[in-house]
Amino acid sequence: MSWEFSILDAIQNLHTPLLDSFFTTVTWFGRDFWIMLGIFLLFFRRTRVCGICMLSGLLVGALITNVTIKPLVARDRPCWINDTVQLLVSNPRDYSFPSGHSQASFVSAMAIYQNHRKWGIAAFVFAAFIAFSRLYLYVHFPTDVAVGILIGLVVGYFTSRFVKTWIQKRPAVQRYLL
Repeated sequence: MSWEFSILDAIQNLHTPLLDSFFTTVTWFGRDFWIMLGIFLLFFRRTRVCGICMLSGLLVGALITNVTIKPLVARDRPCWINDTVQLLVSNPRDYSFPSGHSQASFVSAMAIYQNHRKWGIAAFVFAAFIAFSRLYLYVHFPTDVAVGILIGLVVGYFTSRFVKTWIQKRPAVQRYLL
């Protein structure tokens, strides 16, 4: 764990008022934004399947990450261990491992990528900023973020594949969705 604190402490040297403002704003997008975007995508025929893939992946990812792994591992957050760092966001009350923000962002980016390549690349860049914001804000360890990203990629890929295959095998469903 000492190497992870070394990385977090090095990131703390990057702080400026501009970056503080940027990353506190970016981190907000790691949760509710993806849900709202998934719902928004449901309103348009061209993006409806993408929205279903995103929302399905977000649900599965939350069950795996927040409901199952976090309580089992029960890893303290770096800001709980080293309380000398001034937090720019409210102190999270749930456990640290894995990062739910990173997982949700990469589930969503993968779902978008599976349905719209160009939008997906932009979503991956945005997801990377969100994941880094969790380190910058001192609320996650690097391994929390890395595992959150990995879970997000895997869940996003497989839920998108599952949803698209399920829809393709059901012509009646296609009439309403496509």
